[in-house]
Amino acid sequence: MDITRFIIFFSILSIIFIVLEVYTLFNWRKFVHKHSLNRLYSTIPKYVSIILLAASTISMFSSLFVGVNEKLRYITMFFIALWILPKIAIVPILLIKDISRLFLALVRKFSSKKSDNIDKGRRKLVESSAWTVASLPFIMVSKGLFSTTHDFTVRNADIQLPSLPKALDGLRIVQLSDLHLGSFYDYSSFQEVRRITNSLNPDIIVITGDFVNNKPSELKGNYKDLASLKADIGIFSCLGNHDHYMNDYDHNTLVKTINNSGANLLINRNERLIINNMPLNLVGIDNLGMRQNFGDLRKAFENVDPNEISILLCHDPTNWDKNIRNKYPADLTLSGHTHGGQVAWEFNGFEFKPAKFVYKQSEGLYKNGENQLYVNRGIGTVGPPLRIGVKPEITNIVLKS
Repeated sequence: MDITRFIIFFSILSIIFIVLEVYTLFNWRKFVHKHSLNRLYSTIPKYVSIILLAASTISMFSSLFVGVNEKLRYITMFFIALWILPKIAIVPILLIKDISRLFLALVRKFSSKKSDNIDKGRRKLVESSAWTVASLPFIMVSKGLFSTTHDFTVRNADIQLPSLPKALDGLRIVQLSDLHLGSFYDYSSFQEVRRITNSLNPDIIVITGDFVNNKPSELKGNYKDLASLKADIGIFSCLGNHDHYMNDYDHNTLVKTINNSGANLLINRNERLIINNMPLNLVGIDNLGMRQNFGDLRKAFENVDPNEISILLCHDPTNWDKNIRNKYPADLTLSGHTHGGQVAWEFNGFEFKPAKFVYKQSEGLYKNGENQLYVNRGIGTVGPPLRIGVKPEITNIVLKS
């Protein structure tokens, strides 16, 4: 991992969070004072913010330089997410409230009809409404932390491949992605993923990268579960960007551990499977993206017959447009990486998915001619251990001719 880039990124993120905290606490302090509430209502949140921001800084830098207990880090990130993330939604509400107050003040100043009673009533309504609505983000984040993040959901995807031989029609592939095993508090989460995956009776299981966050030891507790995944034909996988965020020794240890578990890594190589007397090429590349250039598509497709069906495992979906479709014979590319953004809102037919502003292909199935891409929303998390409106995904793919 590039330590300098991380420090710069984390410093910018900390400044943003501090600004959000200061503005929110300033407004809350005024509200407490105006309504003659006990000073502790404003004093306690102030010290909670200071403690959590300090804990966040210590946790992040400790994980880089001296290591930190994973459960302690999870608990720290849990409370940081619960306390700080709602402010991202609260601050716009407070801004609307402050702008409304400014507008009312200007109207009062220039209006010929001046009524203190009406003005006070409006201000009280605006303030009360603002703080009432501001409680909603805390509810949403709490639901994400306690429920959505562990609500492992099967998404069924019937994918029709025009060139698929009838002998391969109905082939069932279960895709897992972005396990990020270090992002869970204990081992029970992936045990549930293993149970659901095996219950689908897959012919093939594929895992499209990011087994861990940044240490091979994160995989240790769930090694038996990874080794207990069952597929009639086999289990195949590729590496993601987080699988490289470590030194060479740790990376080699991770690669060896994954292969020993039976999740055969396709690192810039392919395997030609014969299923019902028909060939199916499984191709995998190392990570290509996020300023990493470990992937080699030309090497991965070496000796692959373009007239045969090929499925490519490629962690980062941005490669589909840039490097894959119409350039290599990948009938279907399976990716992850995006996590579906981890946060999204849907209400009464309206949806807001920030991931769509970052990734052209953020989740689900995409088609371009005979080339197709499926982006899995992942199992684990990065950063705050929560998902809001984006359930972790186990994809049950059925190939159709």
